[in-house]
Amino acid sequence: MTGTTADQGERLEAAVAGSYAARRPLWYEAQRLVEAWLRALCAEALLGRDEARLDVVPGRIKEQDRTTAKLRRLIDAGDPWPPPGVPRELAVEAAVRDVVGLKVLCKSARDQTLFDEHLASQDRHAGIAVLLRKDYVTTPKPSGYRALHYELAVDVPGADEPVIVEVQVKTRLQDAWSELTHEDLYKPGGALRAGEFHQSIAETMANLLSEVDRLAGTLASEIEATLETPAPIEAAAAGQVAWQTPTTVQIVSTGPRFALAVDETGQRGLIRGQNVRSSAGAEGFVSVQDYLEVGMTLRVQAIEERAGVFFVPAESLVRLADRDRADEGA
Repeated sequence: MTGTTADQGERLEAAVAGSYAARRPLWYEAQRLVEAWLRALCAEALLGRDEARLDVVPGRIKEQDRTTAKLRRLIDAGDPWPPPGVPRELAVEAAVRDVVGLKVLCKSARDQTLFDEHLASQDRHAGIAVLLRKDYVTTPKPSGYRALHYELAVDVPGADEPVIVEVQVKTRLQDAWSELTHEDLYKPGGALRAGEFHQSIAETMANLLSEVDRLAGTLASEIEATLETPAPIEAAAAGQVAWQTPTTVQIVSTGPRFALAVDETGQRGLIRGQNVRSSAGAEGFVSVQDYLEVGMTLRVQAIEERAGVFFVPAESLVRLADRDRADEGA
């Protein structure tokens, strides 16, 4: 780009404005396609497990002024503009690769790894291909930033060339780090310059949150193993678990994998998803909250194991939606 600095700035702004005017509808369509694809990938990766472990966040198109500012920084750093061999209407997104972005949030680092491994096992699907994977988890940025980034090429109907989409895969704590450290204020082009104090604090926070992520994954795996391993009859016969008198309990809280209930004496216990599945005569993964709701009473058999007290439904369960339809038709 030649001419005065003012001329260069005007041409750059005009190029970005033209790209947004011409390409925005295609960007939104690419965003929609990738979001649907990501949701399908998450469902496949979690088949038979708690779907809340992975969450696809609705995408965004980078604000036009932020794209202009980022492009200007790239040019100042020596990147050629426009990129050689790239059509004018594609020049902006060819240089700024995250104009279209989506995010997948994971409960912990084990879920981030689960998604990453599942994505790696996929071939090109429905016109979406992975161009590049950046691992800022194994090698964090100097600031402490951690995430997995993917650049995707998306075939959009009506587009001569694929649309580039960036997907960030983060744990919830990695995502929270950005807000807790006010990262937007300090990143390139931000309002503040990161000094030694900020860099030290931000990096320490990132390391602490990374350790919490690791511990959360370990704890989740332990809880999951407890919830998924039923007490065998042999253990009951050997006195390792105690079968108590059938009783009535009230549901205190409920979620995808288990419900918390309390009996008439005030004793609390968990109702496992696998026991709900058996009592409902269902197959595969069932979400406990589809069958049990807060305030509901239930006849159960109580079992005391080494890990705690568990309630096994002693009556058949019906999906709440099916029960409501039956009540409406009565």
